[in-house]
Amino acid sequence: MKRILITSALIFFTAYPCACAATCKPDKSSCPPHTIRNTHDASRSDPNKVDNILSRLNQSAARLKTYQAKIRYLFIQDPEFLDSQTLRKGELFYKKDASGSKLRVTFNTLKQDDGDEENHIEHYIFDGVWLVKIDFQLEKADFFQQAPEEQPIDVFEFISHRFPLLGFTNTAGLRKDFDITLIPSKEAKSGNFKGLRLTPTRDSTYKNDYSGISFWLDTATFLPAKIAAESTEGDIYDIQLLESKVNKKIKNAVFKLETPKHFSQNIAPLNRK
Repeated sequence: MKRILITSALIFFTAYPCACAATCKPDKSSCPPHTIRNTHDASRSDPNKVDNILSRLNQSAARLKTYQAKIRYLFIQDPEFLDSQTLRKGELFYKKDASGSKLRVTFNTLKQDDGDEENHIEHYIFDGVWLVKIDFQLEKADFFQQAPEEQPIDVFEFISHRFPLLGFTNTAGLRKDFDITLIPSKEAKSGNFKGLRLTPTRDSTYKNDYSGISFWLDTATFLPAKIAAESTEGDIYDIQLLESKVNKKIKNAVFKLETPKHFSQNIAPLNRK
């Protein structure tokens, strides 16, 4: 989705994934390019097994209070023609409590196409109201209000239309928005992952965002460990969440970073119109 690239100052969710999908192995650090379209025969999926996996996923998401993991994010823009690849690595932090939900993603490195991996620090923080991007290369901080102060929104629900982090919340809505089928277990290297293929329905709120999403659940946590998606414009997103920690203590200070005083700042309040 080109609009995401154009508005990268707005959304961190333009970091960058691999051309993997249903045929990729969730524990691989890299995958063969442009395989997301090669999915299995959806008609062979057992709906009872799908319902069982979704039920366990829903239970895990409902119990989720904090989450921390290393993130590997590869983005391939227009693989048919441009085939521009950008890989970012960093950490993801999530917390939900009585005050609402918070998310922080910090990318520490950047690798473009066949270039060298370089230090490239960017912080993205969303607290349900303000989306903040702090770019240490540009020495700039952007603040974008996404909701009224009195009506914060769930961070994963907001992000999922811009960056395919599904399965961490509101899993009941997945059945409404997607046709869901099993990814054959033989496509995983081990039995430690369960794979689902999501195809937006005709009336899906995601129909203009993605043509398909595949994600693998780690059976130890029954939360997503790998997500691969194709945008409606053909861009490929591949996200791997590694060394995850579930419901371990995360201090609120993690979501409140100080902006260096010499950084330029751009503040955009909510346009209520």
